[in-house]
Amino acid sequence: MGAEIRPPEKRAENGAGGLTEHPGGNIAGTAEPSGAVRSFRLPVGIALGLVFSISLVVLCGTIIAFLASSDRSIAIRLLNEQARAVLKGHEEVLHNFFSRQEHLFQSIASHAAQSGTAMTSSDMEPYLELLPEGVKLDLGRAVLDQAPTDQLPEPSWSEFKYRQGFSTAVRELEIDLGNGQILLGYFPQTVFARLARDMSWDNRQRNFLLAGPDKAIAVDGVPEERFAATPAAVLPDLTSLSGTPLRLLWQDQPGGHELGEGIKGRLFPADGRMYTAIYSEVTSGPASGWIVGTLYRASEFGAVLDQTWLVLYVALGALIVGAILSFLVGRMLGRPLTRLATSAAELRQLNFDQAQRLPRSRLAELDDVNQAFNGSIGALNAFAKYVPRQLVSRLIEEGMTNSRNIELREMTIVFADLAGFTGKASHLTPEETATYLNTYFETVSRAISESDGTIDKFLGDGVMAFWGAPSDQPDHAAMAIRAVEVLAARINAGDGADMQVRIGVHTGKVVVGDIGTTARMNYTVIGDAVNVAARLQEHGKEVDPHARVIALASGETVSQIPEGYGGVSLGKVKLRGRDEPLTVFRIA
Repeated sequence: MGAEIRPPEKRAENGAGGLTEHPGGNIAGTAEPSGAVRSFRLPVGIALGLVFSISLVVLCGTIIAFLASSDRSIAIRLLNEQARAVLKGHEEVLHNFFSRQEHLFQSIASHAAQSGTAMTSSDMEPYLELLPEGVKLDLGRAVLDQAPTDQLPEPSWSEFKYRQGFSTAVRELEIDLGNGQILLGYFPQTVFARLARDMSWDNRQRNFLLAGPDKAIAVDGVPEERFAATPAAVLPDLTSLSGTPLRLLWQDQPGGHELGEGIKGRLFPADGRMYTAIYSEVTSGPASGWIVGTLYRASEFGAVLDQTWLVLYVALGALIVGAILSFLVGRMLGRPLTRLATSAAELRQLNFDQAQRLPRSRLAELDDVNQAFNGSIGALNAFAKYVPRQLVSRLIEEGMTNSRNIELREMTIVFADLAGFTGKASHLTPEETATYLNTYFETVSRAISESDGTIDKFLGDGVMAFWGAPSDQPDHAAMAIRAVEVLAARINAGDGADMQVRIGVHTGKVVVGDIGTTARMNYTVIGDAVNVAARLQEHGKEVDPHARVIALASGETVSQIPEGYGGVSLGKVKLRGRDEPLTVFRIA
């Protein structure tokens, strides 16, 4: 496909294609004058280090001084806001847990009522996968057969019970299935222990659930065996849990007190440390009467710093000095960096001629950067002569420079070929050949660029261009035809000297994108439509071998041009290498 687009009688390269070394050897602006004495320049690393270290000291000192000037009430208010958020989150976790279980039981009851048949233990197995680990289900007979209603039955929760077969206390969830059966779910204490752990949003929290102030449902960090249930003691007493400081929560001790400020909580000593417990009482739902809370080490909440006004004045003075130094050094660094950014922006837009050379700097590294940048301008300006600048600019605008972009698109392909060049070149010197070719390429390239086309490549004395990528160009066929008409008009008017040009235009599906290797990549098009355009250009010498310009377009291209366009139909034409004839129009 792509390898067939070059006519076999043409050479891919000519002697005029080599690189030319510029006089002088070096790019202007990069050479150091001979005999010049290098003046002292402060390394940019030291300059930036001074700015950042001073700024850091000043900022930290200011923060410390500000915290030092605050009183204890600020810390308490911050603690209260955090406590409210934590406790609200805990209650939402509880509410969501009970709601999910009740909705699941109601779904089972709805299914059972609709089927009207008794459910078995095997019918319950799929639902066990939806329940928390450790929950068991059981079926029983309803005491009274109730007629089905349009409303879903309401499940009911029991208090914690001792039940054989479970090592810990169990809470039961019961619902009438409406088919003469009741469904019982047994939720052991381990389920609620996991629920307490799931309430944590950082590793500082030790969450707890209490049934009233004296009975423990779950305490994060306390092993399961401490919650072993007996008929006489379904839930353990909080004071008997020796593995957690929470056992001393309600005891009056020196240093212990209520937090106040609208938050239920206590600061209390235990095991040689101070702890803070925040809690709230659940007032509605299946967990009504429970106490949900979190235990912290008191030191993790921070403490009010005890500082004097002297520290505040010193910090304020350091802030002023640091601000002055940052301003002076920042201004010294800012001006050349601004110039560098402006010139770099011109380079990004590929405006190499408009990018300003940067002056020398007293900062050693910045001076090296400026001189390297100046050298890059010259190097890129020279390199731009060998790459399609317009294509690169469009790829940057489309954000298609970071990876290989390959896609299938409908596009219009144009081939332009210089007729009789081989014979003419045999009578010209190499310099005359290069001048002749460059004039031709300049004429063709200008017409293509003015119509927003993209030059794919130069093939000997031929030019391949396309419309429709990388930018989206819905009217790519009309744009290509417009470029061909402009080119034909200029050559006929004498812009192309004594040139004869054959042009082929075709529209079709092609693969377009980055083709090549990691070392060298081309943004190009491949596909049968490329070959058709090349064959149309070849066919021009058979239609009118003596025409100064002959341009042939396929019916696929002409069909996309607005009505009223005056092309001359050549009928069905069978092109070289193709089995099916193609409708062809002469457009120039």
